[in-house]
Amino acid sequence: MLATSVRIVRRLLILLTSIILLAALGSNSALGQPLTPSLTLVYTRANGRIGDIALTSSGEVLFTNYPSKPGRLWLLSGGFEKLVYEVPKTTYDLYGVAVSKDGDIYVSCPYTGAILGIARSGIFTVYVRANKNVGSLAFAPNGTLYFAELIPAEGYQSVFKLVPQTVITASGSMVAVPVFTSPITIGGIAFNSKGELFFSDGPRGRLWKLVNGTPVLYVDRKGWSTMYGIVFDKYDNLYFCDWSSPGNIYYLDFRLNIVYRILDSNNAPLAGASVLITMPNGSSKTFTSNSTGHVSLTKVWPGAYVLNVSWYGVPVGSFRFEESTSGSRNLACKVFDVKLTAKDDAGRVLKDCILEATLPNGTTVRLSSPASLSSIPAGLMNVRTFYRGVEVAEPLQVNISSNVDVSIPCRVYSLSISLLDPDGNPLKDAWIKVSLDGSTLVNQSYPESGIMLDGLLSGSCLIEANLRGFIVAKSSFELNSSRSVTLTANVSRLVVKARDLFGFPMQGVRVDLTLPDGSNASGFTDVNGSFRLSWLPAGNVNVVLNYGFEKRILSLGLDKSLVEASQVFIFSWATVSVVIVGLLLVLVIAPPSRRLIARAFPIEVSVEGRGVAEAYIEFLSSRGLSVEEALEFKNGVASILVGEANVLPRLESAVNHAVFLISDSSVIPSRK
Repeated sequence: MLATSVRIVRRLLILLTSIILLAALGSNSALGQPLTPSLTLVYTRANGRIGDIALTSSGEVLFTNYPSKPGRLWLLSGGFEKLVYEVPKTTYDLYGVAVSKDGDIYVSCPYTGAILGIARSGIFTVYVRANKNVGSLAFAPNGTLYFAELIPAEGYQSVFKLVPQTVITASGSMVAVPVFTSPITIGGIAFNSKGELFFSDGPRGRLWKLVNGTPVLYVDRKGWSTMYGIVFDKYDNLYFCDWSSPGNIYYLDFRLNIVYRILDSNNAPLAGASVLITMPNGSSKTFTSNSTGHVSLTKVWPGAYVLNVSWYGVPVGSFRFEESTSGSRNLACKVFDVKLTAKDDAGRVLKDCILEATLPNGTTVRLSSPASLSSIPAGLMNVRTFYRGVEVAEPLQVNISSNVDVSIPCRVYSLSISLLDPDGNPLKDAWIKVSLDGSTLVNQSYPESGIMLDGLLSGSCLIEANLRGFIVAKSSFELNSSRSVTLTANVSRLVVKARDLFGFPMQGVRVDLTLPDGSNASGFTDVNGSFRLSWLPAGNVNVVLNYGFEKRILSLGLDKSLVEASQVFIFSWATVSVVIVGLLLVLVIAPPSRRLIARAFPIEVSVEGRGVAEAYIEFLSSRGLSVEEALEFKNGVASILVGEANVLPRLESAVNHAVFLISDSSVIPSRK
């Protein structure tokens, strides 16, 4: 009764465990992502099947011929089978096989339910189960032997471990302790070097890992039919047998070939990056990315990989991957492009500006603005800006967390200068000088287009415009921003007008001027009787007007934009012409005596052409005076004879002259 109750309780426990395991197997989180190791066909057994496999200490493969009888144990060496052991009875079979650390071989006989040890001392029975269902065998790293049921006694296959019993019985010296009951088929069992238990599920061809009592799918079936006997080599790669006919032995290499490519934020490769990789076993190794940004890992194990990437000593990326298959990954790191542009006060690009940038790794570089820096690690960059040796901007701190384009406002200014006359037009012939803190920036004639100065530092600015040696415009100010300055020159236009008694303009009046700077200017009045000078500096001007015997002297002050002066001349040509006409009329009406004419007052007038002179001669002749009596020529010079042979001042023979007689000396004009 007690034994029956124990069996019932055990069945209930197994059923409950199975339900829990099935629920776990149905959860994707429990299963995880299966690995995809590389597959190699090691051996095909053309004349039979393979039940279970094991590895000798030298790495050679042992396998059984299950289900063939009699049971035999074979050694695969150099691609050929070598018989190691055959059971003594033809009805006995062999299934499981395992090799201890000492090199002893253990096999299981399902027919008898016995585990046999093949040692140097001979064959002995290690354990016997009466229900004859002992299947695959495996040694844990600590030397404990495990086996799996081949034919489940309770509806589910279980895995047992063998521990010594205190009382050795006839059935053996070990006792089986259950460690795991699987809801799915168990084809073979094996331990890796970490002591982790794996099992295959036989006809489904999959490999499972036991994690905290829960099976997790480790390798799904790929290019094989079934998976039964399994064994790990020293690299934790797996040999397994395909129980199809003919039987095959495959090798699963779980080691991976992984390539990581280190990139910046623009997907450009980072050559020379330092990559610290922590392997699944906890060991770490530092790699350096090559010219294409690659870091390659060969023959490494699946598991969690942690990568910490540094660029010029600055951490730029931390990554963690669960690697289960060979392949490549791109690692985008926090490495960015930075553009720095110094700009003046008006927002224009400032050339010839030096940027002193301290990078996040502490390195300081000097660059010309605008500057483009590629592949800069994330962090803080400090920038100082210098122009002509002067720091022209506040120190700038740039937080590099993405590609950035930074404009640096600088204390550098532009100055536009316009010099205008009072009419609002550019002042021609002026000289302009611009200085900043005593240093001359411009000293030249003023161009009509104006003056534009860029790249000026702050300071005291002085602008002076000079015309004929006089400062006609001036401005001084503190230059602390970009500005446009318009200066209106303090200059005047001078107009001198000559008129006769009748108000008619007199052309040809000579005008001599002494300007404010002491220089002289001269000319003649035009057809409008005007003489003009444009844009003279402020001051006093002395003006002398000469016309025949008449002379006018003026002093004018240039104190406004237009200064005009008008003078009237008595003996203008028009006035004389009117007098002559009147006199002729008198003479015609009452001709005077020759003596009266001789005693009259002569007027000398320069004329153009010979017509007037001929008229004069004709006039004298009509009054009883001959030409010979009126003119005297000596040495090419003509003189006028009047009265008692008095001689008037000499006249140059190169000019035609006429002499007119009047009786009133008060209207005699100046001689020309």
